Amino acid sequence: MRTQILDFTEENGLVICGRPEMALNNYENLYLFEIEKLKAHSVFFRRFFKAKEDPNPFKSEPVVCVFKREKVPLNSPKHLEIHSALWSEGKIDVYIIFDETGIDIYNARKPAVKTSENELSLDSLKLPADLMFLLENEMSASHLFGTGTFWEQSEFQNQINLGKSPYRHLIDYLMKVRKRFIENEKKLGPETIDKILVLSILVKFLEEKKDIGTDRSTLDDIYSKYQVESLVEAVETGKFLNILKDLASEFNGKVFDQFTDLEKNQIVKTNLDLLVQFLKAEKDLDTEQLFLWKQYSFQHLPAEVISAIYENFIQEDAIREGNGREKGVVYTPIHLVNFMVDEVMPLENPPKSFLDNGVYKILDPTCGSGVFLVAAFKRLLQWWAIEESRKSGKICFPDAQMAQKILEENIFGVDVKPAAVRVSIFGLTTALLDYLTPKQVWSKLRFKDLSTKNIVVAPQPTGFFQWALDAKNQKKQFSLIIGNPPFNPEKSVSKDKVLDPTIIRSLELKHPNIPRKNFALYFFETAMLLTDKICMVIPSNVLLYDKSAHKYREELFTDYFVSDIFDFTHLRRGLFTSADTPVAVLLGYSKKSSHVPITHTVVKRTISEEQKIRFEIDDYDRHQVKWNWAVDPDKQFIWKTNLLGGGRLFHMIYRLSNIPSLGSFIEGKKKIGWEEIRGFEGGKDFTMEDCDRILSIGINGEPKIQYSTSFSTGNLKNPFMYEPPFLIIDQVYGNSNIPVLFVSSNQNFTNKQHLYYNRDFIGISAPNHEESDLLKVFNSFKSKDYDKLNYQTYTLAKSSSAMILTETDINKSEILDVPFQIDHGSINISQSEAIIQFDILNYLIHLGKQITKKSDGASLHQSVKEKQLLEYGKVLCSELNDIYEKNSNFWQVGKIFRKPSYTIFQIGYGPKGKLKQKFVEGQIDQSIQNLINNDSSNRGAAYKRTVRLYDHIDGFDCIFFVKPNAFRYWMKSIALRDADETFIDLKAEGF
Repeated sequence: MRTQILDFTEENGLVICGRPEMALNNYENLYLFEIEKLKAHSVFFRRFFKAKEDPNPFKSEPVVCVFKREKVPLNSPKHLEIHSALWSEGKIDVYIIFDETGIDIYNARKPAVKTSENELSLDSLKLPADLMFLLENEMSASHLFGTGTFWEQSEFQNQINLGKSPYRHLIDYLMKVRKRFIENEKKLGPETIDKILVLSILVKFLEEKKDIGTDRSTLDDIYSKYQVESLVEAVETGKFLNILKDLASEFNGKVFDQFTDLEKNQIVKTNLDLLVQFLKAEKDLDTEQLFLWKQYSFQHLPAEVISAIYENFIQEDAIREGNGREKGVVYTPIHLVNFMVDEVMPLENPPKSFLDNGVYKILDPTCGSGVFLVAAFKRLLQWWAIEESRKSGKICFPDAQMAQKILEENIFGVDVKPAAVRVSIFGLTTALLDYLTPKQVWSKLRFKDLSTKNIVVAPQPTGFFQWALDAKNQKKQFSLIIGNPPFNPEKSVSKDKVLDPTIIRSLELKHPNIPRKNFALYFFETAMLLTDKICMVIPSNVLLYDKSAHKYREELFTDYFVSDIFDFTHLRRGLFTSADTPVAVLLGYSKKSSHVPITHTVVKRTISEEQKIRFEIDDYDRHQVKWNWAVDPDKQFIWKTNLLGGGRLFHMIYRLSNIPSLGSFIEGKKKIGWEEIRGFEGGKDFTMEDCDRILSIGINGEPKIQYSTSFSTGNLKNPFMYEPPFLIIDQVYGNSNIPVLFVSSNQNFTNKQHLYYNRDFIGISAPNHEESDLLKVFNSFKSKDYDKLNYQTYTLAKSSSAMILTETDINKSEILDVPFQIDHGSINISQSEAIIQFDILNYLIHLGKQITKKSDGASLHQSVKEKQLLEYGKVLCSELNDIYEKNSNFWQVGKIFRKPSYTIFQIGYGPKGKLKQKFVEGQIDQSIQNLINNDSSNRGAAYKRTVRLYDHIDGFDCIFFVKPNAFRYWMKSIALRDADETFIDLKAEGF
């Protein structure tokens, strides 16, 4: 019998629990195994297909869980248990409780809410009636959840809040407790307090871990020995250290044996009421409004969360000690870690070496909190379970001894901080325990000390580099190196000491000439000596956009095979909580390039990303960079044009870059008295009195001048530069043009001989008899016609700073690089180039900005208007008709079918004016209904954000574009890209 809940069906992603034959891949099988303990009825999966003809998705994500009301009464203890589990695991967006009378949908991204003393309620987390009506009556739930656009709808955006995530929730509370501890308990040092708190969480995890079908906890025997029922009671009765001592004896491995004798004596003498308050967590320390532990399910909380605590502790110490944020420590967000692990260790493709003999050695060279190692270890356990299921027919994870063997033989990490090593081991311990029952834990598990071989301290200052030299000499080799190396040394250590010249020379790096001596690239190059495969976070400004690094890029892309670069530059603000840095993830192999294209994926902002749930990538984000273009110094701007949308923009900029530049024009004029220079610089070598000085150029092009003032400078530069006639160019973008000001010989801005300006401006001066040519330069910057080149477009597409290091800054060399033709005036561009220019200057320039109602970045995510859809169709058909218009047959806009979450846009080829353009009122045209319901179409529409569907209807060859409603999918420049890709499809079919 076919099951349907909302419009979720077996065909579009609904899998009934207890029917594993319905699962289409290992991701689905594993999650069904995980959710089994909650007795769910079914799960709706978001499925990802690499090609439309693929029978099975290469990856799936659970997004909706479904439960029967008879088994889960509303607000019952069972309901609260399910909610805490789903919220704690952080995988599901919403869950449904249903019966024959109807359904209720609950937000799984927020915790249960306190309503009265000692009670929690889920009533406020139920979707309001109007939103329920939208999902039930518009039949768009499968598309919303299947494409990941649920949270992007304006109706649902306020239903999610990063501060309500389980990770942020726990860490915020933990930081309050830690701060109060440090302020009140002077007998204990911060490091001791950190150990107490992290160990308490680990014990809390063990306390909740119970055998299936019983109430038996992992800690029952130890608690019984000391006549306590919980860790809270053990602390209250002074038996905290006794519990840890028995755990240390039981498990070995020094996991629970963390305190020195001095620390133990200090703890015994300390009042631990704050720890009791923390462990009870019945009230928030500040607001007294929160039931923390009751909201959580520790047995469902990912092990990575323990790792997340570390960075917060380190940064808090740095701030407290007056050093600001610790620049050598940056915590990698969990959704980025999982993204990288999925890319480099896909669940569907376990390596042969691991399947055959259990070996796949993984190293994080700067492991920090161990978050990468925890995620990688979990993937190894999943690989093992999947392989076992092929033999036994059911998911079965390894027992304690095998899991421990996998950990000890395959997981390795290095860090300079002992605290980092300790927290990494805590995280790995939690991950190991997560897959074991209490019975397995007590009967078979005996930890080895991972700090002796696996997760080790490499002493400062040389740290990883000395360790790597030793490893190289010992011929150690790893299957995979993964991580996020520091971009700077810690404040207390100089870069020169870390990069000891003797060690660096002895390593014999393949590419020793690192651009700008970039710290992270030294880690990358050193790691490449020890691995077959690497997946590492690298500063994108150096890796992709720095013009002076083109020689390094050529060597890198030649000597190594780089398959993928995931570019997170647009997320430079907000991806990392403690850094504002553009980054990319490089996936490469330590073998010579085979000169195949590099996939450059530009990750854009979405609501899901800003809320740290997941990254959303669609076809428009992926660009294939030809190998010979990647290494060509004249085409290095390919990465920047991809950042702005790619496609025809690269060809436009490449064509224009062959026109002589403004800089070369000025260079040729210098022999007759022209000069270009930046204004005066700071300093106090001498002071200029009674001066007029330009402060800025206004929106209207008029200068703001400070009259009869004085300024000090260390470098005034040539006084001729401040004598009219001259023009100045601001090095910050304006609203529509690069701000420029012309000061003519007969100007009325000042009555003094000089009009000064500082180094924020580039000045171009000419003799009086050359003033007319100087005016032509000025006019070339003032173009506002979209069929003429706007220099703001050109510099945006080539700048190594704008939209990368800063939002709007450009440098002198980039401005002087603009194409200039004095005899032709402003430079003409084609109609399609004008479309691209318009979208860049009005919309794409905001790609790096946050998606809020008050931010310019919101314009790209607002729902597309009817007029914009028609403009999109006009451009699309016009481009195709340039090729296909023949014998009175044209491509023309057909029907437009709009749903709350997506739009189907039809174009058809045939006699002009004959294609039907309106639906029968109240009905959906049968042909489009078939497209929506058709299995192969549904896979594409529901599980890719954008899709093109081809059909022949009423004598017309038709194409249906199915895309989300966000305006960024329907811009006119996107119509150009759709036309290009459609042409490729049609040509392949002989059309």
